[in-house]
Amino acid sequence: MTAILAASLWALAVNLVAMLPHNRLHFTLGGVLLLCFPYVLWLIGQAFGGWAVFAIVLVGLSLYRLPLVYYIKKALGKHEPD
Repeated sequence: MTAILAASLWALAVNLVAMLPHNRLHFTLGGVLLLCFPYVLWLIGQAFGGWAVFAIVLVGLSLYRLPLVYYIKKALGKHEPD
């Protein structure tokens, strides 16, 4: 699979998941996409180099900023119970 095709399919899947209501399915699919992210990065790095990977990492951090903050707070024990 080419890097552009993999990145395009991943981005399409991220946007489709983002349109789902926030429930268990949303977070489960988001987690699966987060696990696929390193593979997409590796493909982009092989095809285009480090600067492209850096740009994609910034995009990924932006897309996942709320879940990342949640899990960082949870790991540090600063998460308030629901």
